[in-house]
Amino acid sequence: MESFVSGSSDPRLTIKPTRPADGDTLTLAVAGELDVHSVSALCDTAVAYVESGVRRLCLDMTEVTFCDNGSLYMLLGLQHALHTANGDLTVTAISNPVERALTTHGLNDLLRL
Repeated sequence: MESFVSGSSDPRLTIKPTRPADGDTLTLAVAGELDVHSVSALCDTAVAYVESGVRRLCLDMTEVTFCDNGSLYMLLGLQHALHTANGDLTVTAISNPVERALTTHGLNDLLRL
């Protein structure tokens, strides 16, 4: 499968597949700071995989060291887009900063964990 690993010039965020796509399923490991400056790299990477046929996207966010509310709303938008395309977004693991952001903004129940 072609790799769409983040081409962002922002070294604070890395995005990479942790296992090859299994049909229409892929897990992405996200590490570093997820904020207004880096979230587009995650969005662009996810969209590229969805356009290549991935319908079930799992995000491992255990190595995310910072997450702002805009990034959380992007994840909700991505989740909605995948549902519209008969797909699914699941966050398989989260770091303490991601958990705090979800709790602070009251989004725990909206994002599938």
